Amino acid sequence: MARNTKSALAFFALCFTLFAMVSSANLTPKNLAGPPSEFANFLLPNPKQVAQQSNSALTPIVFTQSKTSNNIEWITTIPVDASEQFTLSIVSNFTSLLTLTASPSSGKAASPVVSHGVFGIDGNMIPSTSYLWKSASVGEWTVKVTAHVSLLATEHFARQLQGQTPSAFLLAMNPSEFQIYTYLESYNNLFVGQQIPVLAMLTSSQEALPVGARPEGYMPSAIKATQVTATMDVISPQGQTSAIPMFDDGLHSDGAADDGIYGGLLQATEVGNYMTSVVFLGTAPTGDDLFRTTQHIIPVTTQYVTLSGAVQATQSDDELTLNFEVSTVQSGAPNVRLYAEVYGTNSLGEQVPVAWVQGVTPVQKVNNQYVVQAVLNTRWVALANATAPFAVANVLVSDMNTFVPVYQSTEQSAVKMANYVDVRAREYVPALNVITKEMRDGKMPAELAARYGKTDAASGNGKLILVHGYCSDGDPFTPTDFTNAVVFSDLRQNRPHDVFAQMIAAYGANYTDGFSICGHSQGGLASLHLLTFYHSNLDLSLALPGRTVQSIGSPYQGTGLAGSLATIGSAIGIGCSANDGMTLDGAALWLSSIPMEKRAIIYFTTTQYNTGGLVNYCNLAANSVLKWPNDGVTDSEHNQLPGANFANHFKGWCHTVDMKAPAQCTNQDNNKNFNEQSVW
Repeated sequence: MARNTKSALAFFALCFTLFAMVSSANLTPKNLAGPPSEFANFLLPNPKQVAQQSNSALTPIVFTQSKTSNNIEWITTIPVDASEQFTLSIVSNFTSLLTLTASPSSGKAASPVVSHGVFGIDGNMIPSTSYLWKSASVGEWTVKVTAHVSLLATEHFARQLQGQTPSAFLLAMNPSEFQIYTYLESYNNLFVGQQIPVLAMLTSSQEALPVGARPEGYMPSAIKATQVTATMDVISPQGQTSAIPMFDDGLHSDGAADDGIYGGLLQATEVGNYMTSVVFLGTAPTGDDLFRTTQHIIPVTTQYVTLSGAVQATQSDDELTLNFEVSTVQSGAPNVRLYAEVYGTNSLGEQVPVAWVQGVTPVQKVNNQYVVQAVLNTRWVALANATAPFAVANVLVSDMNTFVPVYQSTEQSAVKMANYVDVRAREYVPALNVITKEMRDGKMPAELAARYGKTDAASGNGKLILVHGYCSDGDPFTPTDFTNAVVFSDLRQNRPHDVFAQMIAAYGANYTDGFSICGHSQGGLASLHLLTFYHSNLDLSLALPGRTVQSIGSPYQGTGLAGSLATIGSAIGIGCSANDGMTLDGAALWLSSIPMEKRAIIYFTTTQYNTGGLVNYCNLAANSVLKWPNDGVTDSEHNQLPGANFANHFKGWCHTVDMKAPAQCTNQDNNKNFNEQSVW
C-alpha cells in the first residue's frame, strides 16, 4: 500500500473504523486466572523505577521580529558541560525554512555536520534538522535560529508569530556524565482534585542501572548541584500553560530538605493528559553549568468506580463468580480491569492461596446491587486443595485506556456465599496438574469453542494480518513478502491499546479458521493486549503449529520519545496527540496486567542503526532523547518484552521511512521469516 493516503482510502478507513467499533461491542472478555506463584507479577510498578533520564534539553522556539534587521529570529544561550559531541536539533514543520547558527563564548566553533530527518513515532513524524559538533567547547553557547521571510505568508506560522507561541522546538544534547532523573511520586493519585507530586534530581550515568537490572525500590543517588532552578512547564488538557516551581525544601513531597531531590505539585483540575516538562538548570559538581529537561505525559482521570470491600460469590458446576460490591460509580462509567488474589481454606482450617483472577468487566447490577465481577474456574480451587470459606486481597480496579488504578485495596475481605459444594473429591480429566486453557482464560464463547482445534492451516480461510502502529499513514510491511497476508488499516489514528485490540479482533472476525499477526510498533502491543483480554479468532491459531503473534520495533516498555513528541505536538498544534500506552509510565502500568503465560506466546524482533561510524544514529534528533542503541523510536532498554521470545536483532534497519537506514518492515529476509514462522 502506498504511504501517501488518498481521499478514497481515507474514506474507507473511516468507514472501517466505524464498523469495527460497532462490531467490537460483541467481543467477549476472558476470565483470566493463574497460580499464586504469579502474584508478584501483577504488583503496580514503582514509579521511581520507571523514571525518565536525560542529558538533553528540549525548549520551545518562539520567534520575534528582529529590532535591528528584517529577520524573524530567536536567540538563546545553552550551557555545554562536556567536550564530547554536541548536537542541536530543530523540530518543526517549517524546518526547511529555518537556519541555525551557534558559537561558544570562547570563540568560533568548527562547522557542524548537518543531518535532515524526521522525529516522531510511526506516522506521527515531524521534520527535523540536526547540527552536530564532534567536539564542543565547554561553556555557554549562543544559539540563533532565523526564519525565512517567506514564512510570513504561511497562515499558521504568522498566527504563531503574532501570538508569541512556539513555532518549533530546539533539542540540545551533550552526553556528559550528569543527567536528570524524574518520576511521579505515585500512580494512585492521578485524579481530578488531587495534588500530583513530580520529583527530579541530578544523577550520574555511571551509577544508573538499566530497567531490567533494577532491584525493588531502586533509585540512584542524588548528586548535589548548586544554583539550581527547577521548574515544571505544564500544558493542561485544554491547552492552558503554566510554570510550577520545584523545591528541595522537604515540603513538596521531595523527602528531606536540601537532599538534592526537587518536588513540584501539579494541581489536577480536569480530566485528560497533562504535558509536563521538567526543566533543570544548575551547576554540576565539576563547576560547569548544565541544562536538562524531561517530558512526562500525566493522564488524569476521576475515581469513577470505588468498591465497598464486600464480596459475594455464587457457584456453578465448575465456576466461582465473585461479585465485588461497588460503593460509588459515576454515570456512564466504562468497562474496567479488575484484578484480585483469591484465598481458600485447607483441611487443617488454614488459609491458603488459590489463584489470581483478572478480567475486563462492566459495572453491572446483580440483585439490585452494583458490582464488578470476576470468574474463577474451580479447578484452581481443587488444585490448591482448598475449600470455603474464601477471601480476596490486593484488589485493583484500573482504567482500561490508561491502566491508571482508580481503586486499590491491600486489605483482605471475606467472601460471603451460601451452599458451597466442595470440588476436591471430583474426578478431573485432564488431571489437576495440567493447567488448561479454560483455567487460564475462562470458557470460550460456544461458537468459538466449536471451532477450536478443528481448523486446517493448509486449506482453511485463516490469514496472517499485518498490523501497523500508532498514527500510521500506510502499511509499513511489504505485502509481497507474505504469501497469505491481509492488511489491517486504521490510518492516521491514535488509539488506546484496548480500542486498537478490539478493532483488530473485529477485522479478524472474517477469518473463521483463525488469524495470526505480524505487528509493527504499537501494533505488537495491541496484539498482545487482544491475546490477553479478549476471546477472538486469534485464539484459534493457538491450537495450530507456528507463531501466533510476531512483532518488530514494538516499545513494550514504552519509549522516551512519546513525551517529547506529545509536548511538541501540543505546543505547536500538530500530530496525532498523546498516547499514554507508549510512555514509560503508561507502558509499565499496562505491562503489570499482562500475564507471563501470554507474553510467552509472543516472538519479538528489534533493530538498530549501523555501528562503526564516528556518530551512529537513525535520527540524530531522536538520539538526543533515546538510550543507545535505538531504531529511531524505541531503544534497546525498552523494546524488550520480559517473558517473551526474543526472535532476532538486526543492525542497519531503522523504525520507519525517512531515517538514515531503511525501514525495518521492509527487511525482506525478516519478512519472509515472519511469513514462514507464522501459523497462517
